[in-house]
Amino acid sequence: MKSLFCIQGRDSRLRSALVHLSLVAVLLLWVALFVAAQPATRLIVGLGLALPGAALSLAAARRRLNDSARPATLAWPALGLWGLFAVVQTLSPFSLWATLAGAAYLGFAALLSAFPVSRNRGRFAPGDEGVWGYSGPVDLSALHQDAPVARYQGRVEPSLDGRGNAPTVIPEPQAAQPDPSYWDDEPKGLDITGLLKRVAATVLPLLQKQWKPLAGIVGVVVLLSLAVSFWPKGGADTAASAEVVEVAKPEVPVFEHQVAMPDTYELLMNQDGIIVKWPGDPSAQGEIWSLLTAKGERQCAQMRFNNGNSYRAVKVEVWPGDVYYAYFSPLDTSDIVYDVAMRGNFTLCGYPFSLRGSMDILRAHPAFALYTRR
Repeated sequence: MKSLFCIQGRDSRLRSALVHLSLVAVLLLWVALFVAAQPATRLIVGLGLALPGAALSLAAARRRLNDSARPATLAWPALGLWGLFAVVQTLSPFSLWATLAGAAYLGFAALLSAFPVSRNRGRFAPGDEGVWGYSGPVDLSALHQDAPVARYQGRVEPSLDGRGNAPTVIPEPQAAQPDPSYWDDEPKGLDITGLLKRVAATVLPLLQKQWKPLAGIVGVVVLLSLAVSFWPKGGADTAASAEVVEVAKPEVPVFEHQVAMPDTYELLMNQDGIIVKWPGDPSAQGEIWSLLTAKGERQCAQMRFNNGNSYRAVKVEVWPGDVYYAYFSPLDTSDIVYDVAMRGNFTLCGYPFSLRGSMDILRAHPAFALYTRR
């Protein structure tokens, strides 16, 4: 763990790429766990992972730059791109912008990994080739191989009484200790180590000693966040939503009497009010003309017959299937039905309608036949 936060060491190309890929993968998995949570909850848990990830990203970039003898200031773009990716991914999970931000971060990480190894780089110790792609002040030799065990060689001299002389112990030569002077061969860059060293010196011992209670606290926070995210909404909210849906649900006009006319339209009667129904051109559903507000399609304002008689429409609506309904006042019912029976044609909302054969159809229906006689 210490080698991941180290900014004085060196990382190989492969180790640098794996560190950055792992950061992206862990953040994506973390956000996926809270993708259905409230934005505020998702932001809090996202920052809880993004901040340590920022330190890891900055340190990994510095180690790769040390390995390639590049300026240390190139680590700052990696930090900025990681912050952009973490914020966008947290606020808008798996969106196009989050994908682009992640691609930008991984692209810059690939550039860092592509830098060639510098031949002028200093070693931290003679023969220092690194462990698992890392070379630096953190000792990882215990992870690479077992610690050397001292071997003893002894020689037992024979004796007449069966006892031998004490074995002569010949210790193996010890490897030379690293020369501290090699630490000065590290490529120099912008010094940003002070703050990170103090933070690491304070946080890492605390994590090592108190990891159990801290893990318990994190677990409780995660469980509470999940409970809040998936807690069912209250009954009042559900009832309000159902009420809104019920009010917004369209209802086809009701009528008491209906008669189909020859020219693809119908006359409906509801409480002595006439409704003209016909299939029309595609149009936005809802009210397209209102006499009360005098707003809408002006050509729907009147029903005009070929003899010049005209009647004002109270309102005109378009319903699913592009079916038009024009409502007229009960005061005009008698005159409208009589003109439909006696005239040659009429226009309404720009549509012409023929009245040929309408007399016989209206007189055959008792509710309309009364209005055909004067």
